[in-house]
Amino acid sequence: MRAVVCPLAPRGGAILMDALSERQWLLFLSLLPDVGRKTLRHVLERQQVRRETPCEVLRLSCEALAEAYQLPARAVQAIVEARAEHLERVQRLEAHLTRCGVRWLSFQDAAYPRALDDMPEPPALLFAYGDYALLDAPCFALLASHNVSAQGLSALEEVAERLMAQGFTPIVSATQPAYQRALLSAVRRRAPYVLALDRGLLRAFGEDLRQEPLKQARIWQAEFDPQRALALSPFRPRDGWVAANGKYRDALIGYLASAVIVIEARPDGYIVQLCRELLQHGRRVYVLTQRVAQLAGNRQILEAGATPFGEAT
Repeated sequence: MRAVVCPLAPRGGAILMDALSERQWLLFLSLLPDVGRKTLRHVLERQQVRRETPCEVLRLSCEALAEAYQLPARAVQAIVEARAEHLERVQRLEAHLTRCGVRWLSFQDAAYPRALDDMPEPPALLFAYGDYALLDAPCFALLASHNVSAQGLSALEEVAERLMAQGFTPIVSATQPAYQRALLSAVRRRAPYVLALDRGLLRAFGEDLRQEPLKQARIWQAEFDPQRALALSPFRPRDGWVAANGKYRDALIGYLASAVIVIEARPDGYIVQLCRELLQHGRRVYVLTQRVAQLAGNRQILEAGATPFGEAT
C-alpha cells in the first residue's frame, strides 16, 4: 500500500466535526477525492464492524485511515489537511439539498431499495428527489439499444401507453432515445414515473432542482414535478456524465424494475448481457416478439430464458 504522508499540523474544524450528523457523514465520505462506490461501501462496512462513530473515524491516524479503512492517499490528505473546508462544503451542500427536498440513503438504510442488492456493484449511496413511494408500486422498464429503429420506437410507445393505462409505473431516463420516448409518453399522460439519472441531481435539474431535464418534455411541463415523479441518482449531486454512466444507469433501471420488456437489443450488446444477469437472479424479463426474426439480440435473450411478449397493438 502506498505510504501516506501525515503532516504534524492541528486538525481544523473540531466543532463542526463533533456535530457531524449521519446525513452529513455520508456526504462527507462521498465527496472525498478518489472515493467511489466500492470504497464508500467498504468504509461504511468497516465502520460498522469497528463500531466507530464518524467523529472517532476522523480522529484516527493517517495510517489507520489508510490501512483499516483503505482510504486512498488523496482522501486521507483531504481529511487531514483540508478537513475544515471540506466539512463546510458538506454542510452547505446538505443544507441546500435538504431545502430542495432531496433525500439520500446508503445501502445500510432500511429504506434502501433491496432490489438493488443483486447488482454486481450496487450503489453505496442513492440520492432521491420526488415521490419515493413510487418504488413500492409495480414498475416496468422498456429496453432498447441506442440505435433503436423508428419502428422500434413506435412499438415501444404503444407498449408504454398500454401498461400505463393499466396503472403500471415506467422507469425511464432522459438521455437515450428509447427511455426518452417512454418518458414523453408519461409526461403527456401526466402519469407518475421513476427517472433514473446518469449524472448528479444538480447537473440534471440545475441548482434549484426545477429544470425539466428533457427539452422535448418542456412542451407539457416546464419544470420537473417531484409531486408525481421520482428521480434517482447513484452519482454525487454535481457529477457530470461520463461514458461508463450509461451502462450503470441501465443496470439500475433493470434491477429496480418489477419487469423488463426488451423492444430491440443489439446482438451481444449490453442489453443482452444485462438481461442474462437479470434472468439468473430470477427477474422477470420479456421480449417483444414483433420482428423477432430480424432481431438477433432479441432472439439471444429469448434463448436465455426470457418470456415472449405479444406484439404491440
